[in-house]
Amino acid sequence: MATATPTPKKRPRGSGGGDRLERRLLKFLRSPEYQPMNKSELARALGVSPKQRQSLRHILSELESSGKLRQIKKGRYVPRKGGGGEAVGILRFQPAGHAFVDPERGREKGVFVPREATGTGLHGDKVIVRVQKRGGAPHWTKHIKNDQVRGRLEQKFSRGDGSAEGRVIKVLERRNDAVIGTFRRRGKFAYAQPDDPLLPPTVELDPGALPSPAPEPGDKVVVAIEHWESRRNHPRGKVTEVLGPPDTPGIDILQVIYARRLPREFPAAVLAEAAKFPDHVTEEDLAGREDWRRRPVFTIDPDDARDFDDAILVERRKGGGWELAVHIADVSHYVKPGSKLDREARGRGNSTYLADRVIPMLPEALSNGLCSLVPGEDRLTHAAVMRFDKGAVLQSVKFHKAVIRSARRFTYKEAYALMRNPDASDSFSGRLEVAWELASKLRERRFAEGGLDLDMPEVRAVLNKKGRPVALERIEYDESHQLIEEFMLAANEAVAKHTKDKLKPSIYRAHEEPDADKLFDYRQLALGYGYSIGDLSRREEIQKLLAAARGRPEEHAIKVGLLKSLKRASYDHHPEGHYGLAKVNYTHFTSPIRRYADLVVHRVLGAITGSAPAKTPPLSQLEELAEHLSDTERNSADAEFETQKLKQLEFLWAEARRAGKKKPATHPALVHEVRRKGLFVELTDYFIKGLVAEGDLPECRGGYWFDGTLSRFVGSRPKRVFQAGDTVEVAVAKVDFERRMVDFKIVG
Repeated sequence: MATATPTPKKRPRGSGGGDRLERRLLKFLRSPEYQPMNKSELARALGVSPKQRQSLRHILSELESSGKLRQIKKGRYVPRKGGGGEAVGILRFQPAGHAFVDPERGREKGVFVPREATGTGLHGDKVIVRVQKRGGAPHWTKHIKNDQVRGRLEQKFSRGDGSAEGRVIKVLERRNDAVIGTFRRRGKFAYAQPDDPLLPPTVELDPGALPSPAPEPGDKVVVAIEHWESRRNHPRGKVTEVLGPPDTPGIDILQVIYARRLPREFPAAVLAEAAKFPDHVTEEDLAGREDWRRRPVFTIDPDDARDFDDAILVERRKGGGWELAVHIADVSHYVKPGSKLDREARGRGNSTYLADRVIPMLPEALSNGLCSLVPGEDRLTHAAVMRFDKGAVLQSVKFHKAVIRSARRFTYKEAYALMRNPDASDSFSGRLEVAWELASKLRERRFAEGGLDLDMPEVRAVLNKKGRPVALERIEYDESHQLIEEFMLAANEAVAKHTKDKLKPSIYRAHEEPDADKLFDYRQLALGYGYSIGDLSRREEIQKLLAAARGRPEEHAIKVGLLKSLKRASYDHHPEGHYGLAKVNYTHFTSPIRRYADLVVHRVLGAITGSAPAKTPPLSQLEELAEHLSDTERNSADAEFETQKLKQLEFLWAEARRAGKKKPATHPALVHEVRRKGLFVELTDYFIKGLVAEGDLPECRGGYWFDGTLSRFVGSRPKRVFQAGDTVEVAVAKVDFERRMVDFKIVG
């Protein structure tokens, strides 16, 4: 079943008339003399012509959906209260039953919603909450089990910062139009149990409206929740698709796809538009382009890559220094603003790389075909040609449209092998050597200027044809990865500076400075490993800590802890700079096949250089677009993480069952944190986190006692101590796939 692609909900507009009408309407509604009116009365009062009536209806509907207006008796409209009275946002349930409303832009704090005040809101719904400001610590702090965190929050609220607590008064938009659950029958009563524990445990189904053939009890089904009138009753829905038995391959990934509202197929009209392009570059496409087809540009990508965004060529300059050419697929040549392809790509925001499949931003005919810089084929590019001096300082940059024919495709493994063992008979061996000369100097300069070294290995599940994990592969971030990263960073920075200097509205990549409270938590983590730490608000102190942890068992934990303490990078219509990279100017330019933000930046750059039509989005639209693209990126990243973790846990569980109890499969692990319930550990080979419950500690005749002061478990006979920083050997005790959690036991 094809699912609708999530796209930003915008009303149809002409040449700005809808914007002007909306401003007039809002000004009128907020005026002191306004009395509640219905649609017809508003049209007459505003002097709206018959041709504009439809636009007015769209505006009223959108304002009501966004929570700015509400209807009262006889279809009359009144503005909703602002400030602390009401808030609009996304309802996020917590396992304990309470929820938070993530606010829309403009409000700094979320709103706590007690379990009994969530109304008929479902996890992920867009809702309106009536807010009450309260002094003192809010109810939700009692649900925090970490004593230090809870105490710090209670102290914060006792200083008078206050908290927001509210009640859901209206559901504006249901987000659960498709959820996966288990089909059940009890006599004539048919129902589904959603897999997502944050949704109601039962959804009533009409037995007479089941699809044919009907699902069997225990089958996984896709359910659309249609009605929920009262918390005293179960929500009602209908089965839209029968997936089959729970062990059907791929169902676990589909659960994530539906939960994250990811698209599954392209609409027919979008595929038809993509099919109109030829499968090769034509003579007409070459007009005004520099010809690089005889020059040895090449690509370096992952083993399984099929969409090649970027190609490079590095050459030494006479007198010293280097010339770096970064060629990026010219997607903007094919995907025009306002086209069906463009609207679909904008809605998706980016490609999503799940454990067993890719959900691309563009149809395969473009993403893997006409736009992909495959070797031996003519391809169109947008190039950034940069010249660096002997110290790798940028001297000049030139942007132009080009045509290339990639001379070679390297995988990261192939490039790294050739870099480690040069081959005089391979001409690209020398080219990689020259490229690394420049990349290594760029890397040194970046860290000298304050960039944070957060590179770390990645673990990915290797799947068979049935989607079952057969191995976990650890991918090291070696010099081949670093080479490409530095060149892409250089191109992105150069483009960002150019668009900013030309004062052309564009999209930038922003990364704010970390929050002081988060850095305090991170400091406690590092102290637990015995590090001596200075003031972490100073960038050089963070660099010292990262350097001290390099090569140690806890290096991964130190880096992940820092990432969690930093704010998430996002898109912005202002060049706010990038904290982690220590760059004043930064954008995304190098991946337009898989990121819509890059496609927009290509259009902006083309307008500046005169190589493309000058019409680009105005600043007002870029603000909304940047927020949308930040949301789709976060959603995709979370989905990618979830599917990888599912497959990693599946592999561990299968490995444990194969090994059996007599000789269990074991893994080295590092103790991260010790709480009363047990040890929180991370496997040092696969970076998978889990819990060793107190009952799964090694046998000790005198038992263990929890030393809360020093956060450790102490056993008396024999004398044993378990605390943060210890290395242990563990085996899998159990896996909870629904909660994505694994329990370990210490062995040996």
